[in-house]
Amino acid sequence: MVEQWDRQDDACRIGSRSRTIAEDFTLEQPLLMPLPEEPFETGRLFTPRVDRYGQIPVRTNRYSVPIRLIGKRVRVILHTSHLVVYDQNVDVARHERLIAKGAVRLELDHYLEVLVRKPGAFPGSTALEQARSAGKSTPVHDAWWTQAMKIHGERDGTRALIEVLLLGRHMSHEHVVAGLASALRAGAMTADAVALEARKAAQAETEPVPDARARPAVGNGDVPARVAARASSAGHQAAALGVSLRPIAPTPPHQRQRSPWGRSAVTMPRQRGLTEQAAYAAIDSACRLLRLPSIRNEFSDIADRAIKDQMSYRGFLAELLMAECDDRARRRSERRIKAAGFPREKSLRAFDFDANPNIDAATIHTLASCEWTKKSQPLCLIGDSGTGKSHMLIALGTEAAMKGYRVRYTLATKLVNELVEAADEKQLNKTSARYGRVDLLCIDELGYMELDRRGAGLLFQVLMQAYTRTCTGRYESQCTTLI
Repeated sequence: MVEQWDRQDDACRIGSRSRTIAEDFTLEQPLLMPLPEEPFETGRLFTPRVDRYGQIPVRTNRYSVPIRLIGKRVRVILHTSHLVVYDQNVDVARHERLIAKGAVRLELDHYLEVLVRKPGAFPGSTALEQARSAGKSTPVHDAWWTQAMKIHGERDGTRALIEVLLLGRHMSHEHVVAGLASALRAGAMTADAVALEARKAAQAETEPVPDARARPAVGNGDVPARVAARASSAGHQAAALGVSLRPIAPTPPHQRQRSPWGRSAVTMPRQRGLTEQAAYAAIDSACRLLRLPSIRNEFSDIADRAIKDQMSYRGFLAELLMAECDDRARRRSERRIKAAGFPREKSLRAFDFDANPNIDAATIHTLASCEWTKKSQPLCLIGDSGTGKSHMLIALGTEAAMKGYRVRYTLATKLVNELVEAADEKQLNKTSARYGRVDLLCIDELGYMELDRRGAGLLFQVLMQAYTRTCTGRYESQCTTLI
């Protein structure tokens, strides 16, 4: 319609001129300046400040921005149908322009970092309702969320759904929904399983589906596997324990460094004939200075016991030093167990060997000595569901950590997702090296879910790196199925 009006105007004449408007424009067109190459911005500029709710006011309405921008001033370009939010020339948010006055437009993705820490605010949030209205939160999300809350509880199940929503930042919405549907059918209520299935859905779109007759059959005989791969060379147990066997020679008096004030940098005033209270204060201060917390806490009881048992000075000193060494060994073991990342505490004492008579208790207790770890031999625990493989894996990993080995526990799906994300961010070598620094890598639920081709290749690469750095060897359980 506008073009029709233009054509009508071209045929008109201005006043009593002899030429039409179109003829005048043909003569004047060569004299006009060319249009600029850079685009001309037609939107209106605003520079609001992000409030504590992660929202910005534009005209009479409010729009959400990423929560990390709270307190900062951003740049908004308002167009007729939409608006764009910039943070230092970086596009951080886009919204459809609201027509009504006093309305609020919230993007659920902008609040996910806060909701992970506070999952209780997620179910009744306005952002969730708007995401459902926009079709970003589908019934598949709700079904997976309901099942996750039944298995993990309301808080952990909601946090798992939020972690799934975070996958949408580097995966398409359709692939995430397909991953949710596949994980729901498989009964895998974790974000790592959803990410794995989403990548498989993306791979299926780009690669032709192979002939079903050429695929290996998957039946009830396939069972999950647990792998514990030795990931460092033997011969550094003392380093893992944090103990140096080389004696330290005392520094001669003439070589000792002195402070600018003419005395040793750290000295303690020595007095004879101290009272009991003064002696306790001096011992406490010296132990704090030398970082001997166990001696500081137990020297009083050990001293009373030494007087009662009539210990010699050497025996009393040995008791003090052994108490400090035992406490440091205990704290080192606790740190290694915590660093391993076990999901729960499991021990061999709590394992019910009567429930599974096929497991030889003597063999398991032999494995608990960690000689196979010292010899760099991998271990594979194979069996049906519910036979205690995860319990045994965590218990053996805990025993290895208590004996001074650096242990790392992870699920197979979680490890694959971490490797894929590291490869996308060009950090694969760094991530592989982090897993290569541990002495024992415990991988749980290997074979529970089918891995995509890329993830399986990266996992194989990590296992091969660990395997080539160690000697060969294998322990196989008495089950008939091998993976």
